[in-house]
Amino acid sequence: MNNHGLDDFNTTPKRNMPLSRLWLGIASIAIVISLGSGTHAGWIYGKAAVAQLLLENAWRKSLVVAAPHRPWSWADIRTVARLDIVDTNRSFIVLSDASGEAMAFGPGLVGGNTLKATQNTIAIGGHRDTHLSFLEHLPIGAHINLQNAAGLFLRYELVDKTVLDSRSQSIKISKTTPGLVLITCYPFNTRQTGGPYRLVAKAKLLTS
Repeated sequence: MNNHGLDDFNTTPKRNMPLSRLWLGIASIAIVISLGSGTHAGWIYGKAAVAQLLLENAWRKSLVVAAPHRPWSWADIRTVARLDIVDTNRSFIVLSDASGEAMAFGPGLVGGNTLKATQNTIAIGGHRDTHLSFLEHLPIGAHINLQNAAGLFLRYELVDKTVLDSRSQSIKISKTTPGLVLITCYPFNTRQTGGPYRLVAKAKLLTS
């Protein structure tokens, strides 16, 4: 999947500083706990917990400035949207990049501009065994909500799930028709990683 970065906006109103410091404080405590555990597993879970706290903090800033925001100062990724899977109680912050490294933290943008979601199709990629694992059992007709950094809420309905072979088939992403495409590796229950097959789930934008 190709990387799709967005412009960086680091301006944050002073009134948000207490919240930022609170999250950073919580993140620091999580680091100390994970280090104190003395185990590799504890360190991995500690890093994941800290990353999610920082992503949540960055997403709040994105909504304040109505633009993508970095979760930490040296990050190459930005928070561009929030994805909610209705009736599953699952919610994910969408990142500006769909590289393997970025997707360790969350699903990433493959194509489209979330700030112009009413004009083009938004394509999001993620790992089959973590953030997009729900696609295995998500039924046709299921509803998916997406909020972009401008605060706009969009409602989608799942209309198709197709398995493609990336060696001979390409995924077409419309620049003129609004919609949502979720992409992950396939099959779900296999030890093999990096195979050629992709599950492509397409959803249409609901107007009411």
